Amino acid sequence: MKKYTIATSISSLALVVTVLAPTAAFAQTDAPTAQPTATPVTTTVPITVVLTAKQQASVTKAEQEIDRRVAALDDLATRVQQMQKVTDAFKQSLVTSIQAQVSALTTLRAKIAADTDAATLKTDIQSITDSYRVYALVLPQARIATAGDRVMALVDMMTALGTKFQQRIASAQSAGGDVSALSAALSDLGAKLLDASAQARAGVSVSASLVPDGGDKAKLASNTTALKASRSDIQTAQKDIQTGEKDIKTILAGLQKIASTTLAVPTPSAATSTTR
Repeated sequence: MKKYTIATSISSLALVVTVLAPTAAFAQTDAPTAQPTATPVTTTVPITVVLTAKQQASVTKAEQEIDRRVAALDDLATRVQQMQKVTDAFKQSLVTSIQAQVSALTTLRAKIAADTDAATLKTDIQSITDSYRVYALVLPQARIATAGDRVMALVDMMTALGTKFQQRIASAQSAGGDVSALSAALSDLGAKLLDASAQARAGVSVSASLVPDGGDKAKLASNTTALKASRSDIQTAQKDIQTGEKDIKTILAGLQKIASTTLAVPTPSAATSTTR
């Protein structure tokens, strides 16, 4: 009985030591250590700026101005694609310039719509006319080109018609008709078509060589003068076409008159048979 008690005591002591040993190890691990100083975290709170009624009205007007420009450029791009008398290289150059301008204006429109700072908004709105002056060149440049192309197309059509008129006038003269007025009108038609062609080519050529001023006032003035001269050339060409159209009407009326007069005059045999 005594031996059992001692053995039991020894076993109990060993169990206590076994259980306490891990506890001591964990106690050493959990000893307090120096902690790093926490860095303060700064949180940026977005500030929502509400535009005034006046600023919002400016945004709306700016968007309308951009939309108007984009619509005009899109329409012009379509007309440029339809041009027939200019080189493909010149046509592609115009289309590329127009597309670049449309892209830039579209980006600017989105930026203006997202602006919350009054100063930035003002600068962006001013840039519609100040920084995007290429629009002031591209639009008239392409319009001059399309107008010149149309003049050249009309010159070709009217020249072909003039060749037919020449043959009919010769036939009318052979039939005894008075073609002096018709010949004069045909001569004037030829002169006007030659001048229209020269003026249209000059106008397109001058405007095609222009580049955006990039804020250079001297270049802006030079471009303005050149565009004015190009418009004047195109207007002269258009007036030549109008005069040529009048010559065509004169020739047509004269040919019809000669034809009706020739048919109304009876031949000698017809007159004899009628008398009988």
